[in-house]
Amino acid sequence: MAERKIYRKLVAVDDVLPTIEKYVPLEPLGEVEASLQEAVGRVLSRNVYAPTNYPPYTRSLVDGYAVISEDVAGAYEDRPKELKLVGTVKTGETVLLRIGRGECAGVSTGAVLPYPADAVVPVEYTHARPGVVEIYRSVAKGENVDPAGSDIAEGEVLAWRGDIVTPSLAALLAAVGVSRVHVFRPVRVGVVPTGNELREPGERLEYGQVYDSNSYLVYGVARMLGADARIYPRAPDVLEEVEEAIHRALGENDIVVTIGGTSAGEEDLVYRVLSSLDPGLIIHGVKQRPGRPLAVAVHGRKLVLGLPGFPLSCLLSINLYLAPLIAKLQGARAHESRYIEAVVPVPMRGDPGSRVFVPCVIVERGGNYTAFPLAGHSGRVSALHLVDGYLVIPESDESLPSGSRARVLVSPFWRPFEANVIGSHDPLLQEVVAGLRSRDRVRLVSTGSLAGLQAVKSGVADVAGTHLLDPETGEYNTPFLKSLGLEGVVLVRGYLREQGFVYREDSVSSFSEVIEKGLKFVNRNAGSGTRALIDHLLKAEAGRLGVGFEELRERLQGYTWEVKTHEAVAYLVARGVADVGVAIRYAAERYGLGFTPIGFERYDLVVRKDSLGKQAVRELLDGFCSEGRRRASETRGYAVDSAMCETLEF
Repeated sequence: MAERKIYRKLVAVDDVLPTIEKYVPLEPLGEVEASLQEAVGRVLSRNVYAPTNYPPYTRSLVDGYAVISEDVAGAYEDRPKELKLVGTVKTGETVLLRIGRGECAGVSTGAVLPYPADAVVPVEYTHARPGVVEIYRSVAKGENVDPAGSDIAEGEVLAWRGDIVTPSLAALLAAVGVSRVHVFRPVRVGVVPTGNELREPGERLEYGQVYDSNSYLVYGVARMLGADARIYPRAPDVLEEVEEAIHRALGENDIVVTIGGTSAGEEDLVYRVLSSLDPGLIIHGVKQRPGRPLAVAVHGRKLVLGLPGFPLSCLLSINLYLAPLIAKLQGARAHESRYIEAVVPVPMRGDPGSRVFVPCVIVERGGNYTAFPLAGHSGRVSALHLVDGYLVIPESDESLPSGSRARVLVSPFWRPFEANVIGSHDPLLQEVVAGLRSRDRVRLVSTGSLAGLQAVKSGVADVAGTHLLDPETGEYNTPFLKSLGLEGVVLVRGYLREQGFVYREDSVSSFSEVIEKGLKFVNRNAGSGTRALIDHLLKAEAGRLGVGFEELRERLQGYTWEVKTHEAVAYLVARGVADVGVAIRYAAERYGLGFTPIGFERYDLVVRKDSLGKQAVRELLDGFCSEGRRRASETRGYAVDSAMCETLEF
């Protein structure tokens, strides 16, 4: 059996970069001279001085007539001044025309100003006749004139060492004739994915395999920071092949990033290779969650970062460690992670001794931020696109109570959304949102009905999709708004969706049949409307059979195996991983599954009243009641009744 590696000494989050700096100076790796085109996105290694004045000549700012301002003093519509026209200068002409007292010259915008003219009268305040121009308004000295050197003086510092060459800076430098600049050499970053489970996007997946996404995450961030990045072929879980891949990358890069293979599993080989380097492994494990299995090794003056394989852990480690390393080695000014303070809407559990980072959605309302935790584990790839930041629970705290304030590590890709729609997933609502003009300002987060209502109550969500059945009344949604104490909200009645058993081969019409046939069941997540329906049906069957709900639940194989969407249920049944589940007909037909109806449920929207003034929310509601109605009436498994789009205020 292979030797099992454990974390001998965990390093504190704040000690990771200082520990690395003890072995490798975190300073620029040299400089190169580059053209302006090549320099965009890179960091200047020297100050840039203006080689000439700007503008390089005195020019007109408007189309009109260059004059000596004293000659047109007192000019007005009813008492114009008449000047002799001695010539015209167009933009791009390099002649220096002269005028005398009582004379003027026509000029285009940007044209050289004749000498010694000191002002320009706009053409709309003039009337030209052969050889003469009538002036209908006076102009002050310097009016509509851009003197040579008035913007930039020769020798002035235009950009400082450490500045990033942005497109606007490149344009500024080009305007004064700078064609080449000195920049710090970009860091070369090699990404080495490892693991038998990985496949390249586009390849066929077997059950138990995943596509390599983290390599593209690392590559993309490195490129955005100006590094030269490259993804190497996957190294399988064979010690010799992992070793060969890492050494090849070390020979061609300044930083090598491996994905996975750093935790304490027996098949995790990366740490063994890193230990064999010179001086080798300097960090193996960090006092944080997620992202504990970070590994850092040094080989000469080169670094190897072994990042965790789970996507959210990988993203967090990139933000905390890789991005600052690249910035420092490229000479960028201090790269500091951005933190904000936000309200925590629900209780959060800490891990004393470790710093906990909870992926969250950040919402601003009334000038205050709220950080809504994203449910699930660090392996969720969907959260990569949703996460705005990480709610930080310090090492000293066992928990954070609801309503407390905490620091949030903001993602560098965070952008606020005008409307947050959080709650139960629905395929038709997704299509409605996709067709909105304000689509880029609307965010959809699938958490389940109950979590959506709680998000609306806390102010995180503007809208929640919900289909919660109250077993006692047989009503959908309204009893839960009352029991949760939701106020200041409007319930918009939606369409009906047909729920039922979905299966591949064995037709079933009750949970008793599922149990009797020994079928593998896949459940929905707690807090979802479908889960509430499943539990209601199980309790009803338990009553008919004269057994307890808990007993019947224990006999249902797969009750504790949960997924969060109808599509996930149908997918697992279609792949043969499960035999049966409960989902909407739409999902069953999409995957070619059998379907036994249970009944129709109502899918409603709950909207905060203080969000009704948002344009994106109004567009969403209009689309729901028009396009949503049309799609529901035309889609098998959906239905529309007369109550759709009625509103109830709470």
